[in-house]
Amino acid sequence: MPKPKSIPLVPIPTSCFDENHLPSVLHQPNPMTPEAERQARRRTCRFIEEAGGQRCLRLPRVAIATATVFFHRFYAKHAFQEHDRFEVAMACLLLAGKTEESPKKLDLVIRECWKLRRKAQQQQNKLVSSGGDSPNVGGMSPNNIMSSPSSSTGGDLQMKPDEFKRLKERVLLLERVILHTIGFELSIDHPFKFLIDCAQGLSKKRLLEYNPTKKAKLVGKDGQPLGKQQQNNQLVQELAQNAISFANDSLHTSLCLQFGAQQIAMACVYLSGTHAGIGPIAGKTWLDLLEGIGVEELTSISVQILELVQSNRRGVDSGQFRAIRKDLDAMMM
Repeated sequence: MPKPKSIPLVPIPTSCFDENHLPSVLHQPNPMTPEAERQARRRTCRFIEEAGGQRCLRLPRVAIATATVFFHRFYAKHAFQEHDRFEVAMACLLLAGKTEESPKKLDLVIRECWKLRRKAQQQQNKLVSSGGDSPNVGGMSPNNIMSSPSSSTGGDLQMKPDEFKRLKERVLLLERVILHTIGFELSIDHPFKFLIDCAQGLSKKRLLEYNPTKKAKLVGKDGQPLGKQQQNNQLVQELAQNAISFANDSLHTSLCLQFGAQQIAMACVYLSGTHAGIGPIAGKTWLDLLEGIGVEELTSISVQILELVQSNRRGVDSGQFRAIRKDLDAMMM
């Protein structure tokens, strides 16, 4: 299969995606390792999530997800060494706000993102001066918080007028570069709708159930065991909530470059179920219930999400992870 000349309008097949051939890894004279490339993506995705969240720009969740996909697609064709990743993140947030009908003024985007970076640097400077360990604030390592040439080392959170003007021009230019890079493909499918539909459909058909250990622990406020309808209501709620959490985690990886939104959604439903003690009814397997995904795709997506969550130490029981990996290995046999 010939190598595509531009970002395709459909996800890159797994067989065509190779992180060893990403622009940042091949860049000369200072190539990044695949691990460093992954970390740069994860840290900047965390920055996008925080900048777009309720404490800063207050963008809807779908706009933050769209900005993240724009970011991943941009750096599938450009190297991190060529463009400041936080300025690209600003441009992605600006463009995603317009795309998802939640536009934010350019001045607001720049100021909120700038303050987020400056606060992170100030916290790091305080720890360094006090002899403490360097933090990882907002998913950003100290060595990557203020890598832009425009960054100053002053203690305040305000930019000089001329500096603000130059940054504003760069972000506007990057917005146009991003548009050309993604082929003006602004309609982005996300896993959220697919996983909600899947969870509700499986619950309605009564194709899922709690395992015996989990079922024995299901009691109401009165201490009495839950009835079948109450169990089913709790099952679909728990399944959907956990799946959404895994889908949010997936945005911090390059999965959106490798698989379609529906495939990622199906893997998130699988991870949610196995994590919550939910499984198919007797005589059925997860592969029987999940539409549009095979065992290889399910395994690849699940493993990449699990590796991310484990690296973040999000408090998930490692024993559960081992059980999920064992289940995935059994599927592959």
